[in-house]
Amino acid sequence: MTARRMMREAVARRLVPGDRLASEPTLMSYFDVSRGSLRETLRVLSYLGAIDVRSGPGGGARIARPGPRVVGSALAIALQFRGTTLRGLLEARAVLEPVAARLVAQRGDTSDLAMLRACHDRLAASSTAAHRQRERLEFHRLLAAATGNDVLELVLTALAWMGDALDRTGPGPGDGSDEARGALLAAIGAGDAAGAAGHAATVLAATTGRLRDGAARALDERVLWPDVDELPDIEDRKDVATWT
Repeated sequence: MTARRMMREAVARRLVPGDRLASEPTLMSYFDVSRGSLRETLRVLSYLGAIDVRSGPGGGARIARPGPRVVGSALAIALQFRGTTLRGLLEARAVLEPVAARLVAQRGDTSDLAMLRACHDRLAASSTAAHRQRERLEFHRLLAAATGNDVLELVLTALAWMGDALDRTGPGPGDGSDEARGALLAAIGAGDAAGAAGHAATVLAATTGRLRDGAARALDERVLWPDVDELPDIEDRKDVATWT
């Protein structure tokens, strides 16, 4: 209850990520709760990615920005109990990613297209499986973000991230995905929404084709929350040098 009240208060006060919350005694008094209840509230909100709590000088609680990892972690534990498999994740992405590509082409944002092209160039130049996997995930994150739709951005990025947790085959440079991504970007640049949707489906088929070819066990592997939750952060990558 206190966590919900705190988030409603944050909206009412128009707090943004980075804004510091009041001191612990002030929050205890304002929300009329004990120290234990307040700290449990902060732990809940911290796990949900809504606040960031730091200790030491200059520390304290600040408003944060929940990202795809929070969505992916929560979704993974729900899907684990439903017995959802990698096949189910790929089927969902196959439906949603063409929709995202269509929206990106319709929006025609040149800055988004430039970031996608830069990522595509880094991906095509990557020679190691680790670099390709990171840049591939970044490409799908940028594509989802370029839709301008927060729901698609969070859900699609979370699904891509979860898929990588189960895909242990390693993306190779000869799977045809680089060519498919190039065609996708050309369609987006031309404002061809239908073409972009079709090429997005081809990109996904190329990057996951190796799973479908003689790897049925991987496709039928269940989603497990521990596998997903232990992956590195994917939140708002700003400095590509940290991964390349």
